[in-house]
Amino acid sequence: MKYFYFFLHRGIYFFAAMCLVSTSSEAQNVLFKNNKDTSGVNADSLAFSKVTSTRRDTLGYFPNNELFLKRSASGAISSVDIGEVKKLPYTSIDQMLIGRVTGVDVRIPSAEPGKRNSVFVRGTSSLLLSNRDLFYAQPTYVVDGVPLIMEHAFAYDIQRFDFNRMGTETNLLGFLDINDIESIEVLKDFAASAKYGPNAANGIINITTKAPRVGQMRVSVNAYAGVALKPAVDAVNGRYESDFRLPFYQKYADETQWRNFPRYLADSSQARYYGPANWDDLFLRNAFTEGIQAAVSGGTPYANFRFSIGQSSQQGVYDKTGIKRYDVNFGINIQPIRNLIFTTDISVANQNRKRNEFIRDRAGDEDYLFNYDAPFSPNKAYLQQYYTALENTINRNKNNSARIIANAKYSFLSHFTWNTRFAIDYGQNFRDFFVPTALGEGNSYVSNYDGLNRRMILDNSLQFAKTFPGKHHVEITLGQYGQWDKWRYDYGRAYKGSSDYVKIYQPGTDQQKEGRFGNFRLMFNTKDFTQSRLASFYTNIGYNFNEKYFVSLYVRRDGSSYLDADNRWLISPTLSASWKVHKEDFLKESSWLSNLNVRASWGRVGRLLMDEMYTGGPVYNVDAGWNGVPNMSTYNGFPVINAAYTTGYVVPGTSWPVVEQLNGGIDIGLFHDRLRASLDVYAKTDRNLVLKVPTLEEEGYTGIVKNGMDIRNYGYELSIDADVVKGKKFQWTTGINIYTNQNKLMALPDGITDLVINNRRFLVGKPVDRYWLLLNEGIYNSDDEVPVNPKTGRKMTYQGVTLKKGDPKWTDLTGDFDINDKDRVMKGRLSPAATGGFTNTFHYGAWDVNILLNYSFGRKVINQALADRFDFANREAIDDPKAIKEISWWSKVEGDYSKIPQYNPWSAVYAYQPNQTLFLEDGSFVKLRALTVAYNMQTEWMKRSGVEHLRIYATGNNLLTWTKYKGGDPEAVSYFGYDEGYYNWAAPRTFTLGFNFQF
Repeated sequence: MKYFYFFLHRGIYFFAAMCLVSTSSEAQNVLFKNNKDTSGVNADSLAFSKVTSTRRDTLGYFPNNELFLKRSASGAISSVDIGEVKKLPYTSIDQMLIGRVTGVDVRIPSAEPGKRNSVFVRGTSSLLLSNRDLFYAQPTYVVDGVPLIMEHAFAYDIQRFDFNRMGTETNLLGFLDINDIESIEVLKDFAASAKYGPNAANGIINITTKAPRVGQMRVSVNAYAGVALKPAVDAVNGRYESDFRLPFYQKYADETQWRNFPRYLADSSQARYYGPANWDDLFLRNAFTEGIQAAVSGGTPYANFRFSIGQSSQQGVYDKTGIKRYDVNFGINIQPIRNLIFTTDISVANQNRKRNEFIRDRAGDEDYLFNYDAPFSPNKAYLQQYYTALENTINRNKNNSARIIANAKYSFLSHFTWNTRFAIDYGQNFRDFFVPTALGEGNSYVSNYDGLNRRMILDNSLQFAKTFPGKHHVEITLGQYGQWDKWRYDYGRAYKGSSDYVKIYQPGTDQQKEGRFGNFRLMFNTKDFTQSRLASFYTNIGYNFNEKYFVSLYVRRDGSSYLDADNRWLISPTLSASWKVHKEDFLKESSWLSNLNVRASWGRVGRLLMDEMYTGGPVYNVDAGWNGVPNMSTYNGFPVINAAYTTGYVVPGTSWPVVEQLNGGIDIGLFHDRLRASLDVYAKTDRNLVLKVPTLEEEGYTGIVKNGMDIRNYGYELSIDADVVKGKKFQWTTGINIYTNQNKLMALPDGITDLVINNRRFLVGKPVDRYWLLLNEGIYNSDDEVPVNPKTGRKMTYQGVTLKKGDPKWTDLTGDFDINDKDRVMKGRLSPAATGGFTNTFHYGAWDVNILLNYSFGRKVINQALADRFDFANREAIDDPKAIKEISWWSKVEGDYSKIPQYNPWSAVYAYQPNQTLFLEDGSFVKLRALTVAYNMQTEWMKRSGVEHLRIYATGNNLLTWTKYKGGDPEAVSYFGYDEGYYNWAAPRTFTLGFNFQF
């Protein structure tokens, strides 16, 4: 903290001096006389310029089109109430969207602080089959007009397990300090987002930060501290596990299976497994969170600035996880000559994350499967030995980010404005990982990861804007946009070091086989990078008559380096219109209608492909290695280039996928806007998507990659807000919003209508977010109950295996007396049918109370944790990550045990497989997401001391959940709808106390 205050004070003194010397004190008095405080530079704050700059000059694409959009209100936009979000201990933007905006589905599979999450705007536009698919479905986050670069999925190419992306796996949006944010908007249709071109394919989360301001120097301080309560765990020991298994053994086990009864459960006198179950004392804790941010701003109309510095930390209640962030932001506006404004913004941040200690994740990182015969002890006296060994590990995860924006705007000839913008978004992340021999079965392990994400943007535009006689207003913009992206990583790992004291990976050479860590032949190095270039030209024509009728045409031509020369360029048009009906003469005198705006838009944008393999020509790869690991050495420890068999055969001539969206909306304000409502209806169709279609093994490739898949998302969004009570002393405002989305598979490549990939089935004309399940009818209590095929005399089978006593009774839909994939049905929804929020805000004197509930209805969840609990026989000591017994193995899995039949766990038919209706449950819920009480102090002392604002608040988060789901938290499930129990941590109850101070 001492460094925080040191830099804060030095920064305040330096920038205050800079602004004060820019003009004499007498001139300052004149300039500040009628300009006490503005949130940004505007027309009134510029002494001699015709150039105007909005509160944050967010975009060079066509500078004033944002103003045109606000006047016309033709776009589908949802906004977040920043004032309320600031009172919550959120560390990333995606958490702030839940229940507050429509059109957004936020999925947070784990409450681990700082871990990557996913957001989907108006549905998913691809098939979500693995974690890498999530990267291509995320919206673009735009900060002050700059589309941020996120991490790339290409690191998955060298991973065997689909657990985490290699690297830090940190939510990169955590670098933003909420106290630096002015507004957050979700741009959902192309009337609002087409100006971002292909970056808008998955929607836009538009973030505007606080700008420099004109006026006397102002200092603000925001701080908070809070605690997250330790969750309760139903801890068990060996006695519980033995009692759970014995009925299955007594009913089904033969002599061999009895002999294989787990040794760690065989002796009830062992204190290690049959002693007290108190492991949760070491694993769980009451976790603390705190943050402080200070900012100083001010200056003259000729030069003004804002400088802020902040720090925050959040501990996790599970597994001693946590994250710390440090951030510094500086912005300055300078007007050196008439009609010319320079704007510069610089932001840097550092995030350090303490991640989980999952054995599963460690096995995935090391690409090494451990001996899973015996689990940890549930007794903390024995378990402490493991945690002591963990203290000798190294698991450093550090992310650095920097954002630089330079903008120049020049106005000339009364109606012309030139805008130039250059921006750099830079992110680098490092992970150092070391495991000592005590945790590696006698083998130590070390790895180092250095990843880079970098984007450069150059945008130039010329705009003509004029109002002609007759109340005709025209805006015409011509522009050019260039985007240069690069992703790179250097990764190395090594096994069996010479000593646990050597914790640095340094590979050997051909001359010196022994490296810094160990044997040269047990070291692996991977260096990879990919880069993308986007060149665009655009024009926008906007016209309105009398601020009543608005129409806009935006046309863009984009070229991508990821496509060959014949398919590189795409033209994308967007047409939008709106009609402010309430301004018509026949409604002008209406006392009940204050606003009625009808709007519509249609647009098309291209979707960027995220791999260079589509540019044409043969694709080669360092494919399957000697040990089956992808992209490892294949001959004598050296890489060998092969055809990319696991990647798939890429059909030449891949072309642009496109997104077409039709949106209609209406905005209504009644009784002087005391009642406000907005309705949007949309249909968004992704066309010509690229898909890897599975093919026969004889062809060598795992699939054929080609265009030809179409997916449609459609639904509606409704929000209603009302000032129920609007008195002088007491006010009550309430609001509710709802968002629905349906999807449909419209086409597959080559006219295919039915496609099976992994454990999912996709049918043209049907939704793409359905599970593919067997239908349960009970259990066969005897061999005689198993149906017999009258034609063959053979009993019912499962994939050729004869069903017996204790096997599941699954529905034979085909009537062929063989249960197989043809008997599975597409059932349930991975995404909710309806989601939204309900807010109430009360003001009484200096007191404020805000209540937020959010809900999700119609989503189904597969309780995989419960399925795994009953599937103990298949998961015992096998050479697979499924056999891993984390410490949470010694806890009772949540679920409705009464509905689970006592199947034969040793049956060859995989009786407790999760993909059956037995484990499909209703995941609907209603949550009391946040409750905040605030007090705005107003005293004579504050007035005399120059204190403008002092607010103290207390907030509770994740307070209550109402749900029919019998598992854990229905919100904490995997991206693909499976409740994995221990790997999906539920958000804890959190209580925070903070203040906002400004003088």
